This record gives sequence, C-alpha cells and structure tokens, in this order.
Amino acid sequence: MNTSITRRLTKSLFTSALECPTALYYATHAEYPSQKDEDDFLLSLAKGGMQVGTLACQYYPEGIAIETLDTQDALSQTDHYLQRDNVTLFEAAISSEESFLVRVDILVKDGTAVDLIEVKSKSYDADTTFLKQDGTIRTEWRPYIYDVAFQYWVVTHAHPEWEVTPWLMLVDKEKPATVDGLHQRFRVQQQSGRYTVRLKPGTSRADLGEPILTRVNVREAVQRVLHGQGMREAEKEPIQQAGFDSWVRTLATSLQQDRLYPITLGKKCKGCAFRISPSKLRPGQRSGFANCWRQVLGWDAAAVNQPHIFDLWYGNQDVDRWLAQQKYHLHALTHADLPAAPETVEKQHTWNRANRQTVQILMETGQIAKDEIILDGLQEEIAGWTWPLHLIDFEALQTAIPFQKGRHPYERIAFQFSCHTLYPDKRVEHRAEWIAREPGIFPNYQFVRHLKQTLESHPGTLFRYHYFETTVLKNIREQLLADQDTIPDANELIVWINTLLPDGPRELVDLHQLTQAYYYHRAMHGSISIKDVLPAILQTSTTLREKYTRPYSGLNFTDMIWWQQDASGQVSNPYTLLPPIPIEGTPEYGEGEERIADGGSAMMAFARMQFHDVTPEQRAAIVQALLQYCELDTLAMVMLVEHWLGHFDL
Repeated sequence: MNTSITRRLTKSLFTSALECPTALYYATHAEYPSQKDEDDFLLSLAKGGMQVGTLACQYYPEGIAIETLDTQDALSQTDHYLQRDNVTLFEAAISSEESFLVRVDILVKDGTAVDLIEVKSKSYDADTTFLKQDGTIRTEWRPYIYDVAFQYWVVTHAHPEWEVTPWLMLVDKEKPATVDGLHQRFRVQQQSGRYTVRLKPGTSRADLGEPILTRVNVREAVQRVLHGQGMREAEKEPIQQAGFDSWVRTLATSLQQDRLYPITLGKKCKGCAFRISPSKLRPGQRSGFANCWRQVLGWDAAAVNQPHIFDLWYGNQDVDRWLAQQKYHLHALTHADLPAAPETVEKQHTWNRANRQTVQILMETGQIAKDEIILDGLQEEIAGWTWPLHLIDFEALQTAIPFQKGRHPYERIAFQFSCHTLYPDKRVEHRAEWIAREPGIFPNYQFVRHLKQTLESHPGTLFRYHYFETTVLKNIREQLLADQDTIPDANELIVWINTLLPDGPRELVDLHQLTQAYYYHRAMHGSISIKDVLPAILQTSTTLREKYTRPYSGLNFTDMIWWQQDASGQVSNPYTLLPPIPIEGTPEYGEGEERIADGGSAMMAFARMQFHDVTPEQRAAIVQALLQYCELDTLAMVMLVEHWLGHFDL
C-alpha cells in the first residue's frame, strides 16, 4: 500500500462536496469553520442519527464492530474478518485504489453476496419514493442516495467478485415502540471531543421490542446515480457532467493534492455551510464563502461584508436572473429590479412579500434613512385585541427513537410552556408555566390540561410567535383522537383545543405574521425570527430601555436587568444574558457548562433529562435552565408588543 497518500475521499467528504466540489477543501481545513459545527438543532439531529445507528446494530446480534479510528488498523481488521464466508461487520473499512475509503454502517457477507446497509435517521413510510417521474432523485433524498452510491462504487471496485445489494435502513414512522424506555437505552456521551453512543448495560434483543427501522432496497436509485442520471443536467456542476466515475476521481485528486477545486459561483452558494459572519470568526478562522467570492471577483473585505442578494428575504425567485446580470449586492439592484414601487412601501396599509423585500433592499442600501418602519395598519390590528394579553410559547421535540411504549418515531412531544400576561396598566406578569419533570412519561396530555387550566378562565387575546404552537396543538389533538378510548377527558380536551385553532373563538394571534406584515427594523436584516427582532427593538425603543433597565422578576428570575450594553456600546441580545448551567458529571457534555438559548439546545436538554442516571442535582439544573429560556421567549413577545404599543402611544 502506498503510504504517501494520507488523504482518502471518504463518504462524509464526498457528501460535503455533493452540492459544491470546492467545499471539499474547506471541509478538510480547520481554519474554515462550518455553520453546522455550532448549530444546536443540527447537533440534536446528529445525535439522533448516532442513536439510530447503534439501534440498527442491535438487530444483528452476530455483528462484529470495527471500533478503531486508525484507518490502517480498521482496514486490517476488516480484511481479516472478510476472509470468512459469512460475517456481519459494523463500520467495515474498505478502500479502493488507495484513494477512496468508506466505513460501511452494516456489511453482511454471505459468500459473494453482500448487503451494504447505510443507516439513516430520516423518516420513512409506505408512501415514500426516491425517484421523480423523470427518473432523477428527489431533492430531499439526494444526499442519502448519493452517499450509498459512493459506498457501492468503492466496495464494488475493491471487490469486483462480490454481488453487492445497496440498502438504506430508515426510521419507519408507522411502527410504534413496543417497549418503554427504548430511547433511554442509547446514551450519547462525549469523550475527547467526540460523541459516541453507550448502550445501556444488560440490554438484550428482547428489551428493544419490535423493530422500528425498515430496510429499503435502493439498487435502482443507486444505478441511476452511477449512470449520471441522478440529477437534471442543469443542476450539475461541470465536474459531475463528466460522469460519476470521473467525478469521484477528480475529487480524490483535488483532495490528495490539497488544492481548491476551481470555484464556480451560483445559486448553490446561498446555502453555503462555510459562510460565517466576521463577528463569529475566531482568531485564525476564515470564511470559505468569502474566500470563494474574493478569489473569483477580487472582492476586498468591505465588498464581502456588504448585503448580498442571497440575504434578501424569500428572494430565491430572482437570484438566477441577478447572478446572470452580475448583480451580487443589494446595492447593485436598480429601480427596475425592485419587487415593488419604492415610493409606495411606507404608505402601504400592510406589506405583501414584494413590499417587504423592497423595504429590506432600501434599508440595507441606505435609501431609507430611518431605522424602523411600523405601518399604521398595525394599529387596526391592535384595536381588535382584548385585554389582558396572554403570550404563550411551547417547547417540544421529535425523536427518531420514542421514549415510551406505543408512541411512534418522530411523534411530537410537548414538554413545556410559558405564559406571560400584559395588563391594561402595562403591568407584566409571568403568570404560568409548566414543564414535564418526570422522565419516561408521555407528557402531552398533562401539558394540554395545564395549558387549559392556565388559559380557559382568563379572558383576553392569546398570542404565539409563528405557527409552531398551532402545529403542536394540532398534533396533540390527533393523538387524543387516537387515544380517546383510554383518555377519559379526551373529548373535552379536543373541544378546547379547537377553540385555539384557526377559526376558533380564541384563535392564537401570530406576532410573526404581524411582524411580517407591518414591522421592519434595519438591524433585523430581513429576518423575522424573534431572536433577531428582540435585539433590534431594544436598540430603538425608549419604552423598553426605560422599563428593562429596571429590575425584572418573574417565576425564574429575580431582579434581572434585561437592557444591557456590551463592551462596544451595543445593546446586548438578552438570550446571551441567560446564565450558563453547570453540567458536571454528565458524560455527553465534557465542557462543564452550557447555555440553553435556542430551541435546539432546549430539545437536547429535555432529551438528556429522560435518562434515569441523571442525578437529582443535574435534573434540577436542567429544569431551571429550560424554565428560564422559555420565560425569556414569552417575555420577548411581551417586549415586542410593548414596543408597538409605545409607538402608537397606546
């Protein structure tokens, strides 16, 4: 074996380069961080994927794990076991042509017949199809099918004597867990910066119940990929147009030579994982996105940081045209490019998408000097509200492996809510909250009972931020309908839930929709996320500054000052002020502290609470952090409403 080749094209690197071959270089150089590295939602998905992978292996009790991370050791061990006529291997290491390496999740060898099984935590049901009518791979399945296709290519080149059948093993949403505590048998832990899954000691095959994973033959889809038919010609990079074989060899050559593959700019760059804002780059780090645009167009740092056409809210429909015209920045757009007439946008009663896009362009390019716009139409909306105002927020999660018997994969679990009330005299009260504290219990019906108790006897308009709360309520309604024979108050709860849903007498008012239709602040940069709206309004509102430089106390905070400035004089985002929690002794987190400041980290924290070996002290610390986070979510909604009321002097 030629030991001079130190870098092989692996399946993870191949999938990194699937949408953009230049990304291969960034993925192999630590100075180019990825957005995925610090995205708690993506991290939660990755952890779920590891748990599913370990579960899949339990379905093959005869399997032998190749555990070493050393490539040469893994290859040697795999070769040793493959001398057997019949063997099942986990993480089998197979290399082809010295340049390609795959670690196959599950490889089942029966003579020369080999099953290559790639395990994914993606959901599957009987209606799932991988191919479109034209024979190309459906976009949502493309990374998974191409992943398997690359492994198939490597394995069949390394062992042409084998008859290989490619499979995806997926999470079957139609199969409920037949045992309690299935999820809790797969503990994610962190060791030396690497996440692994520890199976609960003593777990037997019977403890896992009936399988919730389904094995699906993907031979047809893989063959289409190998023959260059996996995506439309217009979607292909030049490197892909030459065919699969040439494509992977070119990637391997770029990798071995440690060179940047020739850059092609395009719409694909909009979703670049290596686009990191300068404020988030640590010393020694660089933005891969900025590097590409700098090299191709000669941009300096100022040009790189100017508002890009990719930043336009819901702007996909015009991106191709603007790129063809070499208009890359919002300031390059002419009057004819604007989605709506600029002279009318501030006079609208309400904004549609074109109006809002135009406002963003005008704000970002300095053609509107003011920092914010609040349309007068919002005052009419406010006039329809009934006091007091109740602002609610839910936290929920969906796990691939269910916590409880009878629940399905990815069935939504509502584990927490918060309710702030704003009274006519502008008094703010964090009036109620609830969280599922006991592990292993399906909490949804307790959740909705407590919510009903909190809201039904208190008149006034109810508010949410975005559609999530309504979605959760619809999910719980469907669960109650399925379980109504065993839940005595199911019909009562269903009737009450209906009052909060669209067209119900207390339908939840969506502050996200109102923001979209009536409000824009320069500091939001087109975003309507409450995490971006909150710091924006705090920069502007004298009402909020006066009120929240004074101590605030709720159910989980005492004398908290929410209006603070950082070292540069900017108003701090309140979510950065949430206190970190001690998590010493929890094996899946080695850093010692974390802060729950977004939905992804909240989901991971609740999932961690479900393990019975979490100490009472650890559980109490996690609960407290979750309560503080959810309280801030509803307080943020209060602040937004207060800002609007102050604007109209109401």
